[in-house]
Amino acid sequence: MKLPSFHFRSLGLTLALAGLYVATARLGLTLALPPEAKATAVWPPSGIAFAAVVLVGRCAGPGIWLGAFLANFWDYFSATNTLPLATHVLLSSGIAVGSTAQAVLGGWLVQRWIGGLGILDRTRSAFRFMGIAVLVCVIASTTGVTMMCLVGYAPWAHFGFNWRTWWVGDTIGILVVTPLVLVWSRWPRLAGKSLLVAEAGLLWLVVLGLGLCIFGRWNLRGIDTGYLAYMTIPPLVWAAFRFGRYGATATLVLMSGLAVLGTAQGHGPFVRPTLNQSLVLLQTFVGVVTVMTLALVAVLAERQQAKAQEAHLLGQLLQALEEIKTIRGMIPICAWCKKIRTDVGAWEQLEYYLSKHLDATFTHGVCPECAKKIVGEEDFVNIPNDE
Repeated sequence: MKLPSFHFRSLGLTLALAGLYVATARLGLTLALPPEAKATAVWPPSGIAFAAVVLVGRCAGPGIWLGAFLANFWDYFSATNTLPLATHVLLSSGIAVGSTAQAVLGGWLVQRWIGGLGILDRTRSAFRFMGIAVLVCVIASTTGVTMMCLVGYAPWAHFGFNWRTWWVGDTIGILVVTPLVLVWSRWPRLAGKSLLVAEAGLLWLVVLGLGLCIFGRWNLRGIDTGYLAYMTIPPLVWAAFRFGRYGATATLVLMSGLAVLGTAQGHGPFVRPTLNQSLVLLQTFVGVVTVMTLALVAVLAERQQAKAQEAHLLGQLLQALEEIKTIRGMIPICAWCKKIRTDVGAWEQLEYYLSKHLDATFTHGVCPECAKKIVGEEDFVNIPNDE
């Protein structure tokens, strides 16, 4: 029996999304502390899952669940794992359920309250998106940490710390990665914009240079890199003003990636005694910068829409003025019946012709001179001036 083509598309979507989830999840779990922990301050899969639901709907759920399950079950084969197989399957399944519910609910709220891909089209939409991300991330963090404590994978005494770490990782993952996926799902038009592309390349070189100076191994003698952390803001402002949502989201991901890699290697102003503390502090800074950047992009997009609407209304006004001007100039009119000849040669009543070209209506009456001619001087007083 031949399966319908949409079954193959659904299977392909599930496998592709699961593979992407696992690949990015392994990157996030390598930054967890201790290494066997599942709570990490860097979690890009949450943003990918969130964006997938916004793009394709609830059919992305199976791929998210499978990816989350495989990413967590992977640790069963590590040397540090002490849980039985059944317990590890239960733990991985519970975490996967929380991650899937978080993405599905968040994507549904974005589609219902914002309207899909336009999360950065207006200021209100951008703040709604950020509010949704902050709220829905409670689901996966609460579910995941509770499951770890129930099966004995993590002690209850560390519940609060693990919960905060998990929540921060998921929230920043959504705020940084989801806008990138949604914005770049519609490829920008680059034809005839070679100078703009060259400027974008220059911007990225500046970002790379700053990343290496602040979070890399470049040693700047006599300069405290702690103060240089704020130098990451001007390139983001540059990207937002010159390249809109495309440049801002890409630059934000690049800057965040450089900051995470440098901090994980022990470089930069956010290094603390433990890696997890360093990453949580870094992600707090990244979250603040991300909120600022997304809000700025939304404000600029709203401003451009207002200017476009203003230009459209101005065009309509100029067109209306041109139409009014058409009744000016020499108009052929009959000397006897007072009809007007149109451009196509037809003769129309004066009132009908003017009503088509002016926003006016006509009433009919009898002027005093005509009234005298019609009824005579003695009966003129009984004739109304207007109907």
